[in-house]
Formats: sequence, C-alpha cells, structure tokens
Amino acid sequence: MKSRNWQTSALLWLSQFLVVSHAFSAVSDRVDDSYMPQKSHCFSCASFVYLPLWSQLMHHYYPPKNFTDRCWQPDAGIGVVPCNSACFTLVERIDGEEYVSEQHGVIRGCVDRLLLFGLDDDVRNVLSSYNSDRVCRHTDRKLLRLFPLSAHTDVVTFCSCNGDFCNEHDMLRELNSSNSLAFRLVLHLLLFIIFPIL
Repeated sequence: MKSRNWQTSALLWLSQFLVVSHAFSAVSDRVDDSYMPQKSHCFSCASFVYLPLWSQLMHHYYPPKNFTDRCWQPDAGIGVVPCNSACFTLVERIDGEEYVSEQHGVIRGCVDRLLLFGLDDDVRNVLSSYNSDRVCRHTDRKLLRLFPLSAHTDVVTFCSCNGDFCNEHDMLRELNSSNSLAFRLVLHLLLFIIFPIL
C-alpha cells in the first residue's frame, strides 16, 4: 500500500512539474528581446581636478578608468565600461584652496556605476528612460546624492543618454558657450539699466 501511495505521489508530482515547465516555456517564448536591457559601452573618466580629491570621493563614487583633462573631449585613449543602463556626463563647480579662479570638473561613465551605493530607483529610471537622445539638465546635487564639492552652488549639469559611446559630447565647448551666454545676458541687463530706453 505504501509503495502504491509513493508511486501515485511521484506521478502526481511529475505531471505537475511537466505542466509548470510547459507553461514557463510558453511564456519565455513570448518574451520580446526588446524588453531585455541592451549592453552598451560608455566612456569612463574624470578630469584631472578630481585626482587630489579622490581620497574623499572614493567612499562615494566608483573609480573612473582615467583621470585626465581629455575627459572634456573624449577620444580613443579614454577608458570604456560596459553598461546596462544609461551613460552619463556630469559637470560641476569645484571649490578648493589651491584654485584661484572658479574651477569645473567633468566625470563620465555608466549611471549604474556612478555611486557606490547606487541612485534611488526612481532617479535611475528617469535617467535611463530616454531612447538615444542626450538629455542634459541642471539639477540639485542632493537629488542625485552627490558629494558636495562647492560651497557656492549645489547645481550640477547632468547629461544622460542610451547607446554606445553616447556620452562623448564636447563638454568644454558646452561649458564655454554657457558661460559666454551668461556673460552676454548680464552685459545686456547692465546696458539696459545704465542706458534705459528713452
């Protein structure tokens, strides 16, 4: 009798296993490959201005492949990392005793490999949700949980994009053009105040 119960249990278990495995196979056949994350490659570097600060930053950020000022305009000599999310470029103001004038730095990499403890899921999803377009935004570093490097401002420029080497944009030109635009706006305002329209 015990032998018969054992055989019945084994047959019942085997039939359930076959039904479940068939259902799983049918579902997995319907999964579209477009839903799977596509692995791309991102430039990974930081401008040289970060190197003296790295003893503080290493507790917060993944290390970049290179510390070089060529990170402003990446070329074939810049390190590359595989990425399952979006690529990023971060430009921020950096204060320091050794800097006489305003200093900026740039970091490039993969969104999943920016912070050691990761970004909030909702922030990471927003940064990774764009197709292949590069989207830049001026945002508060506190939203991204970035280590503060300036006492004067918490605003950073954060660009994200999807696709191989999409974070290659010349940020030096972008920084210079935004500084030039700000200077021209201030100049126009001063002229308007000094010489009002009669």
